[in-house]
Amino acid sequence: RDGLERAVIGGFVEKNREGDFKFVHDKVREAAYNLIPESDKKEFHYNLGKALHSISEEKDVGDTILLIASQIYHGKESIMKNDELRIPIVKLNMAAGMKAME
Repeated sequence: RDGLERAVIGGFVEKNREGDFKFVHDKVREAAYNLIPESDKKEFHYNLGKALHSISEEKDVGDTILLIASQIYHGKESIMKNDELRIPIVKLNMAAGMKAME
């Protein structure tokens, strides 16, 4: 969070009343994303999806479940390396599929 607070002070990110952070402009988001080496992007998305999933487990996150499943899917190769994640990821994908069909 310290890095996010510095980004707010620098004017790159805004913090809303709920405590959520948002880039001030799409170009700022794109520039930040382009700093990630291409070889690390799949792992980045996978880790982002896992982090979002861990803080949203057992909660009704609405359409956000589609984002979470999508982020994890980008790093699907990492799932194959970790047997204990397969079942929770399958359940997540099933919930995302049901949400998409609503």
